[in-house]
Amino acid sequence: MKKIFLYSSIIISQLYLFSCESLVEEIDPSFLPETDSKLVVACFISPQDTVLAAKVTETKLLIGSTGDIKDDILNASVSLSDGSKTIQLIYNVKLGYYRALPAALPILVGKTYTVSVSTPDGRKVDATTTIPKSIDIKEVKIDSTKVNDFQQGNSVTNTEYDVKVIWQDKAAETNYYRALGEFIVIYGIPDPKNVKNIIYTPISTIVDLRTIDDKNMDGQLLSLNRNYLATNIGANNQGQQIDRSKSLNKIKVGLFQTDIHYYNYHTSLRRQRENNNPFAEPVLLYTNIKGGFGCFGSYNATWQEFKSK
Repeated sequence: MKKIFLYSSIIISQLYLFSCESLVEEIDPSFLPETDSKLVVACFISPQDTVLAAKVTETKLLIGSTGDIKDDILNASVSLSDGSKTIQLIYNVKLGYYRALPAALPILVGKTYTVSVSTPDGRKVDATTTIPKSIDIKEVKIDSTKVNDFQQGNSVTNTEYDVKVIWQDKAAETNYYRALGEFIVIYGIPDPKNVKNIIYTPISTIVDLRTIDDKNMDGQLLSLNRNYLATNIGANNQGQQIDRSKSLNKIKVGLFQTDIHYYNYHTSLRRQRENNNPFAEPVLLYTNIKGGFGCFGSYNATWQEFKSK
């Protein structure tokens, strides 16, 4: 008797093992509901964009014990419209997503945009977003603390940074926010051609300072903060530690005012990743893609940059 295995590309990475049994369970097809593969779209736009990008995949229906998992959809028609002008996003094989330059369709505050995706087999999905205003950063506080970190059997002293961004919420309107911290650390790495020489390489780490809305805090000072511990970056093929020294070069702090779709999606994504209790109710990813899954949202970013002292 033929066996069918069902997967969803959205939820497969969030499943947990409750026992030593396999996650994949053989099921009599007669007990399964009829289902079609759904398009999955991820697209986020802002006035700061240097490229307009959209990722298009699909939920998976695998037949047989070793069914092939489909790759990204390469032959979709992906368009972006502001209501008066429509452009096509073209798939880039090397990058793995559909793209166009913002000069073809400028992203402007207050305008509503629609992304539409269709495939040769007749599937169609779409979603809309309205570009929010930007928000000024009032203050950024950066504190550092020396901490002992136990790595590879040795006690190593590293620096933990706490970044806090503060801003004034706009009163009498509903607002949604997200903040990010980018830490650029310079690592000293031995030259593979001559280990006596050190190559200094910048490595960037993005730290999500999370999301917040102004519910019950309308017009007040709001803030988001999070710690970041810069650690060693590993070992080379011979097992030798590849970073002999490291130093923080600069910190970039970004404050995003977002639309409700961007906010709901990233809030649900964070809660899903932080849901470590296997007995708790699963957190479903937010979607606003009509006829499919995923998110089309927008944001307006303000950045400040700080050199390390």
